[in-house]
Amino acid sequence: MGLFNDENERVRKQKLKELEDKRLRFAESMQREGFAPERMLLVSTERGGFVGFCRDGKGMCLIVGPDFGSDDDFALERYDALVTRREDFFQPAEGLGGAFGFGRKGAVGFHLIVDRGGVELAVPFIVNQNSAMICGKRNPLLSVKRRRGDANLVWDMQPMDKRLLEKAERELRAILEGEIR
Repeated sequence: MGLFNDENERVRKQKLKELEDKRLRFAESMQREGFAPERMLLVSTERGGFVGFCRDGKGMCLIVGPDFGSDDDFALERYDALVTRREDFFQPAEGLGGAFGFGRKGAVGFHLIVDRGGVELAVPFIVNQNSAMICGKRNPLLSVKRRRGDANLVWDMQPMDKRLLEKAERELRAILEGEIR
């Protein structure tokens, strides 16, 4: 009996397999639809899922990925335009700012609040707290090939630092305004 041979590890691996199966079904249905945006911004959420922003033709698309371990599925939502607002976020560092395990790192960024027809979705863009990925033609979300091992798409995203925050904000503005660069 090995270190990672217990029931919890077996359940975790099963949930990862189920998540990859859901992603494959989603990618295959998007391929059948002909959905292939040139650019997409994927941002992790606080509960282990992600939100994707892109344009398909003239319409705005929002992709909501399920939280890890949930029974939800991937969803593509299409809008003529998204109603959004930005709420700045600042958290000062405490103690030694996280050095040597003491205190907490500071965080800066914003929450993008997306109005989905009366239901609001808060998407964090916060340094030291979440991650993001800008995808071009090679998009791991829409790839119909099974990913190796028990990888989760969120694990491929880069941790949000100040440079990635600026880059993600530029990409988000370009997508929301329709000028994909």
